[in-house]
Amino acid sequence: MKMSKLSIAVFFLSCSTTVLYAQETKSDSLKKEKRIEGVTIQGNVKKSSESNIISLQRKSVEVIERVGAAQLDKQGVSDVAVAVTKATGAQKQEGSGQVFIRGLGDRNNATTMNGLPIPSNDPIYKNIDLSIIKTDMIDYVGLEKVYNPKMWGDMSGANIDIVSKVYTGKPYFKINLGSSVNTNALKKNNFYLQNGPDYFGFKQITKPSNAAFVNNGYVFKTSWANREVFTRINSSLGIDFGRTFNIGSEGKLSLFGFGSFDNNYGYKEGITRSVDNVGIATKDLFGTEYSYGTNSTGLVNLNYKINSSHNLKFVSNYIHTTEQKLENYSGYIRDTNENRADETALLRRANYKTNDLFINQLAGEHQISSPLKLYWNLGFNRLDSRRPDRMQNISIYNHTTDSNYFGASNPGANHRYFDKLIENDYVGDLHADYQFNENAKLSFGYNGRFKKSDFRATQFNLRVNAVPGSYYLDSNDYGSFFNTNNYAAGFFDIVTFRGDIKWNPESALIPQYYKSEMLNNAGYANIDYRFSDRLTAQIGVRYDHLDQKINYSTSIKEGKVDKKYSKILPALNLKYSLNDTNNLRFSASKTYTTPLLLETAPYEYEEVDELSFGNPTLYPSDNYNADLKWEWFPKKGEVISVTAFGKYIQNPISRVTVNSSSNSVSFVNIGDRGHVYGLEMEFRKDLYQQNNTKIYTFLNGTYLNTSQELSKEKVSAETTTPYSNTISIDPSKTKDKMQGASDFLANVNLGIEQKWGDKNTLDFVVSYSHISDNIYAIGYATKGNLVDKAINMLDAVAKVNFGNGIGFSVSGKNLLNPSFTRVQDNTNGEVTVKDHKKGMNLGIGVSYQF
Repeated sequence: MKMSKLSIAVFFLSCSTTVLYAQETKSDSLKKEKRIEGVTIQGNVKKSSESNIISLQRKSVEVIERVGAAQLDKQGVSDVAVAVTKATGAQKQEGSGQVFIRGLGDRNNATTMNGLPIPSNDPIYKNIDLSIIKTDMIDYVGLEKVYNPKMWGDMSGANIDIVSKVYTGKPYFKINLGSSVNTNALKKNNFYLQNGPDYFGFKQITKPSNAAFVNNGYVFKTSWANREVFTRINSSLGIDFGRTFNIGSEGKLSLFGFGSFDNNYGYKEGITRSVDNVGIATKDLFGTEYSYGTNSTGLVNLNYKINSSHNLKFVSNYIHTTEQKLENYSGYIRDTNENRADETALLRRANYKTNDLFINQLAGEHQISSPLKLYWNLGFNRLDSRRPDRMQNISIYNHTTDSNYFGASNPGANHRYFDKLIENDYVGDLHADYQFNENAKLSFGYNGRFKKSDFRATQFNLRVNAVPGSYYLDSNDYGSFFNTNNYAAGFFDIVTFRGDIKWNPESALIPQYYKSEMLNNAGYANIDYRFSDRLTAQIGVRYDHLDQKINYSTSIKEGKVDKKYSKILPALNLKYSLNDTNNLRFSASKTYTTPLLLETAPYEYEEVDELSFGNPTLYPSDNYNADLKWEWFPKKGEVISVTAFGKYIQNPISRVTVNSSSNSVSFVNIGDRGHVYGLEMEFRKDLYQQNNTKIYTFLNGTYLNTSQELSKEKVSAETTTPYSNTISIDPSKTKDKMQGASDFLANVNLGIEQKWGDKNTLDFVVSYSHISDNIYAIGYATKGNLVDKAINMLDAVAKVNFGNGIGFSVSGKNLLNPSFTRVQDNTNGEVTVKDHKKGMNLGIGVSYQF
């Protein structure tokens, strides 16, 4: 298998080399370039254009890899998550907007907007769900896989920098309308969602007050019954506009605005299993999932050029998203329906998630004197993330008596759950560039971040007291049992993990919580020096001091964590220009990776097929990185590159399956060391061009080799502390691949561009992606790893834009409709634990710009 994947990688590389000398290189003009190149853009250069992005990549001392808005528009890419997967070495995690870079997942990456960190919109992730960021409001996405000291040090995969659009050019106003369908959702005769949320997603469901529970008992206002949806057509509406205003003799104010609303319906069905180490199921269910999501986004970007020496920029971005999922499962659940021949377990879960993210930034650039330029950037981010009114029911259907009843399970089998995360995030950057002469530049500065997080959750467990046969239960509406009358009659009680709210409301109604304060102070210095017309070096160092305090009181434990870390992070970047179309680059650096808050806080986070809990003893990994890259720019807008890279990781963090009877996972520093090394290739080339017709391709491939030590002794020793429960693992190997890393990734894009008449254009792009097998969680003993199997995806989009401002598009996403399959790789063979298809998305769109 490894040889076949390596052969595929070699094939991708050989494809590029067949055309290496088919182009004539231009005469060497390096001697004409004297000053150290930066990436500052002046005038009305279109930053999002492909030719400009590649030109900056060629000139920059740092390694730059960007995906521009112009390219994304041609491919019909509407969100940043998909945009990032078009870059080399990136893959999207199934079921989320999170991405893996060079085999390293969410905790190993960082996300910034205009250079400042932004928070995640979901407490289970470190990074924002990139699928909620619309590409219409950005200039480009930067994928910074090579570190330099100006960047925040908490990264080992990459920093993803989202650069918001700054308006240039003529005034305009544009309207976009679109509609699409998911083939899975469309073919369902009946489509259901939970009761409560509305179409636009702005209706907030709040937890009943403590006084209401004390005075009235059962006070939930939303119904247990499903709500039928009759229209399952996705829609989107967006506007964007731009204009400039002259202020005085030198000043110019540019305004860019963007607003959009879109929604999407989805449906999938398939198996969900949990199995033990010999493949015997503890859960064996067939399930259906109805889903509905909304995204409402607004952005304003003001850029005020005071004069040629001073510039101010203000960005304000509000994103409101919601997600509904209604899941229904039937089959076998251990300890619920042991008599599988006559009984079927029924599990229903309705989940509603809302996120409100507010990003604000104010920045300035000031030319103080000829050699000195000052930059500052201040940001305030606020996140309000909630899961209001999650509902779950488990009952048993008896085939013989044709009746439903509750089993003798734990009180949490039937529950309603509310949580809320509030984060206030203050970030800042202040740095200066001092140009000594045309060959030397010094950059130095300070970064600061203070983030305060407050998470609270209450699960109201409905403990059934009535014996089977004494009550009526309709599995299509559990409100037939859980209602005010039955509560008053004592048929069930409402309890939390702290006690019964009827008899002990003072303590029972205290929510689980964890509170965190994180302070990061950092200083850095960086020197760019041109040794000759061909060789430029950048060397620098960064000092990070982190201070994190966590207070928690959960169903697992109550306590405090106070951790401090200091990190010294050197970095070296070398660029050698063979001529003005070929570069050699070498980079070496040290970075670190901090665990997520939810990976640290001892809080149980439960899904239908998995329960995870945090580990307070987790600590950062240290990463040592090296890259060697060759890049060739045959002509404007084209690039061919090959990169070899390696990472040595001390104390890597991994998701693991713990020794338990349940399917529980946690997070540990799993061994003393690990490594990632690989080979990347990128190929952007015009294959055919004549008159107004162009056929072009953009493809990339990545081969990865990863390994990490697995030590149960290390995990046991480090998790046995006064403020932590011992985490027991029993890996069947002493080494294994890194969690989340695929051996081979590939993206192939083929496009046709046709121009005619007065600014009329046609673009047709077909995009194919391949992601090979990757580990979801490390197993133990003979209970093997959970592995997500390889998938292949195909998208196509055709867009026509007329000179009069009218545009049309037709798109097809996920055209291959592959099965997303997860297996447990036991020693006695693979057992499928998840399998479903998402369905194709077929859409049309129209736009008008004036």
